[in-house]
Formats: sequence, structure tokens, C-alpha cells
Amino acid sequence: MDLATARELLPELPGVYKFLGARGEVIYVGKARNLRKRVQSYFLRAEEPTCDYKTRLIVRHAAGLEWIVTESEWDALLLENNLIKHYNPRYNVLLKDGKTYPYLSITKEPYPRLVFTRQKVFEGAKYYGPFPGGGMLRSLMELFYHLYKLRDCDLKLTPEGVAAGKFRPCVKYHIGTCAAPCIGKQSYEAYVAAVEEVQELLEGKWEEVLTRIDAERQKAVDALEFERAHELKKRYEQLQAYRQRSVVADAAVGDVEVLSFVEGVKLGVVHHLSLRGGRVVASHTWQFAAREWQENPAEVLDRVIGTLIDHQESVASVVLVDGWSLTYSLPELQETELRLPESPAEQEVAALCRKTAFSLAQQKNAFLEEQRASRYKKELEELMRILHLPRLPRRIECIDNSHIQGAHLVSGVSVFIDGAPRRSEYRRYVQELRKGDDFAAMRWVILRRYEKRARESMPLPDLLLIDGGKGQLSAALEALNAIGLQEIPVFALAKKKEEVFAPGRTEPIYIDTRSPVLRLLQRIRDETHETAIGFHRQRRKAATLRTTLLAVPGIGEKLAARLLEEFGSMEKLKEASLEDLARVVGKRRAALLQKHLSDA
Repeated sequence: MDLATARELLPELPGVYKFLGARGEVIYVGKARNLRKRVQSYFLRAEEPTCDYKTRLIVRHAAGLEWIVTESEWDALLLENNLIKHYNPRYNVLLKDGKTYPYLSITKEPYPRLVFTRQKVFEGAKYYGPFPGGGMLRSLMELFYHLYKLRDCDLKLTPEGVAAGKFRPCVKYHIGTCAAPCIGKQSYEAYVAAVEEVQELLEGKWEEVLTRIDAERQKAVDALEFERAHELKKRYEQLQAYRQRSVVADAAVGDVEVLSFVEGVKLGVVHHLSLRGGRVVASHTWQFAAREWQENPAEVLDRVIGTLIDHQESVASVVLVDGWSLTYSLPELQETELRLPESPAEQEVAALCRKTAFSLAQQKNAFLEEQRASRYKKELEELMRILHLPRLPRRIECIDNSHIQGAHLVSGVSVFIDGAPRRSEYRRYVQELRKGDDFAAMRWVILRRYEKRARESMPLPDLLLIDGGKGQLSAALEALNAIGLQEIPVFALAKKKEEVFAPGRTEPIYIDTRSPVLRLLQRIRDETHETAIGFHRQRRKAATLRTTLLAVPGIGEKLAARLLEEFGSMEKLKEASLEDLARVVGKRRAALLQKHLSDA
């Protein structure tokens, strides 16, 4: 996304941002507690004389911007590390030397130990992380040592050695920070159970562990074991306070691509995360027209997959598609499996991906709506100036009549709010007049529509447009004056020379053919004309069909009306089976009708 647009759309959420160069390459990756404030600060600082050289370079060479929203600053820290290692950006000077964030290792020993490590060097051990920093991991380890009194020595403990009395307790037992499994003060089973509970916490099973601890505390209270109940209560409270887990590093997900589709009013957004070993290593964002997604989602997905293959050197064999409608089946590809997120770990990563897509779609559509409203407001302000209107014409209504030589006379009304069509408020009227008198028809529809709206205190137009010339305008003014609504500004727009006729003026108003104001008036007039003429054709077809049906022996007005309601057109009647016709008019009449239609 280009830089100017992206700066407008940035959310005030935690996440990671990527500055892109002129060729779309990532030149800098950073993290932020508030993406909008953080990124905007680069451009503010770049204008200051004391700005550092790196910031000036980033601002000078940045041509685009992308971001990923995360749950917390913790997640942003982890994700930043992964992305820097993947992209190797030009202006990132930290974390490019191969160093990585630390892991917590649980060794594979009879009495497992918790070990702080930056390399996976212990055979058969389990590793948890990475953690954003050494301080954070050390504090977590201290919490576990404090709550579970695990050993931190490097003695080669075995149940047999402990039973034989081969070991002696250290000072940590005497000060109460170790339960001394080395001399059997803590049983082997109890020690292993404590380590397994730590593993559950590191794997994110906080709810299960906390629920179990609370249940054990209640049992201790019931058994009057108040000292143990107090210990369990303290463990519960401290774990609850520390509870936090990153969703950007989950080994259970493995190597996958995640695509999250979010549809907006005008635009949709698809956000992509590439995971290797469960860690996010790359991301991309694309947009598509909302109508495309509604009409052919498979084509949008196919285009995204193609772009993804071009974008990345390697694509995982599994692509998780989030936001896909269950109405459609996913396409089948030869080398790639497309499927919905299934496991809890996959759904969690999909939720992270969706959060960024939703944020961007929301911001992008709001931005487009703001731009549209701003453009229409300028057009409406210019229209108010040209026509000398008393107020901004936020509600514009337009009326057109349609008939052929006076037959099947109908009227159509369109409504535009703030320059945009409000089709739910369009109305169509069947004229009660027998003759094709355009002026009388205009008086009739205005009286019919606005007398009721005035009586029921419904919204009245700030501007009323009439499709026609001076005669139609005079008829409209006469009708409005008759119901006391002469304050509504009325103008007529004639098609031939695109002239605007105003009350009390002999000469028409000519608007520059290149003006967006004239294009707005033409759009409103054409929309109304389509509404009226479409209704007229519908009525004419129905009248023709009714005449044809009445010519069939045994079919009168009532049966003709029922056939019209059931089939609606001559084409559908001709295609109908004898059984379908008989269901409406009976077997005898159905046979006569079918023969009449085939002869027609």
C-alpha cells in the first residue's frame, strides 16, 4: 500500500509495521504498542534538526507501508524478531547477527530441570518460546521455582540414587526454595506432577491448570488443611497475574500459509501470514472489490494464490483459508491443499490473521466512504452556489413520467442522500389519468407524494428535480403551492441541451459540461428515468399478456389475474407444462390455453 494512504489507515493497536522500498522490498521492520502513533512519529522526527540519521534514511526511502495487528506488545516483540530474520531488512541493525530470543527448555531426565537456553542443545528436551527477552524468561522461571519449589541443580538424580541416600540437600532446601527431591523430601511422583503442571502452563492450558488448583484449594479448605489451602491460593493468584501466551509462535501449527478474507462495503481485504515451524515469518496484504468476492470468490482466491506463489520463493503445502463461505467448496489444487482452519492452534493463528484483515478493511472502507462523502459534499456545495439554494441539498428527489402515446402512464421517483442513491426509498406510481397529459401527470404525482409526506411529517427534499422543461416545472410548482409546500426548491432538467430551468427565470441555466455538478444532476435524472421506464415496460408487458389471455375462451378477468400472478410473462406461460397450467385454470381450460399459446 502506498505510504500516504497507509498513514491515514493505520490503527491505534499494537503490532508490527514494515516500511517498503520503491520495488516493494522490506527495508525496515519495527514493533509498536500503538501502530499509528509509532509510525507517524518517524515523519515528525524527520523534520527536526536533531533527528538521527537512520530515521532520515527510512523516511527518505520508504515508498509503502504494511502492518500486522497483534494481541499485545508481547506478540509484537516475538513477531518482529521472526520477520527481521526472514526479510533481513536494510535498516534493521538489531537482531541481524543470528542471535535469537531465549527459550525455556525442560530436560529429559528422571527429575527434569528448567533450563534457560538460546540454542536447542539438549537431546530429547522440550522447548518453549521464544520469549521477548532474557529478563522476562528469568522472571517466569523464578515464578515456577517459587510456586513449585523445583530443583535448579545439575545433580544426576534418579529414583534409585535418591532411595540409596547418595545425595545431600543444598542451602536452597534450608531456606525453603527447593522441596529437596534429592533426599526424598518431595516424592518422585509429586516432583513429576509439578513439572507436568509447568508444561501445561507453557503449552497454554492455563484454564485447566487454574481450575484444577482452585478445586484442590477448596478440597484443602474442606479438609481443614489451611496451610496447604493458603499455598494453593497464593499459587492461583500469582499464576493468574502472570497469565499470558503468544499466538505468533505455536509449533503445533507447523508450516502453513494462512489467508484471511474480510469483505467490506466497497472493498475486501485478504491478509496473509506465512508460518514456518509455527512461527510467523512473512506477511502480505491485498485488496479486492467486494462485488468480485460476492460474485466469484473462487476467482479471487485463485488470483491471491497465484500472487502468493509469485511473491514467495516457497509456499507451504497447506493453505488455511479463513473467512470462506460454507456455501462454496474450496477449489482443488495439484500441489497445495486448501482447507479451513480446524485445530485450536490453527483457529488461533487464523484469528490473529483475521484481526489485521478486519482492521485494514474497516479503515480502508471508512477512508473510501470519507473520500466519497467529501467529494459529494464539494459537489453539493457547488450545486447550492449555482442554483442559489437556501441550504445544502442533502436530500434530492427527482420525478419522471413515462408512457407511450398516453397509454400505461406511470411515474418514478428516485431519492439521493448526500449525493448517493438511496434505492430503498425509490417509489413507483401508477397514474390514475386516462390520457397522456404530461403536465397533469406531474401535478397528480406531486400531490399524491408530497401531500402525504407533509401530513405525516416525513422528510421533504432540499431540492426537487423534474425531468422535463418549463411546462413540467410550472405544473410541479402549481401542485406544490396547492398543498402549501412552495418553500421546496424546484428545478427542471431538460435532456436535449442539458438545460436547467428555474422558477421565475425566462432563460435556462447552463452548467459547464465538464462540471461534476452537471454529472451529478445527469446521474440523478438518468436513475429516475430508468426507474420510470422500467416500471412502464413492466406494466405494458402485463397489459399485453392480459389482452392475450382474455382472448382465450373460458378465461376472464379473475383467471387472467391469477395467471399473471403465477407466471408473469408470455415466455414463462409458453414454457409451462400442461400440469402447471391445469393447477391454476383446470384441465379443460389449460388445454385450450396451451393450444392458443402455441398458435399465437
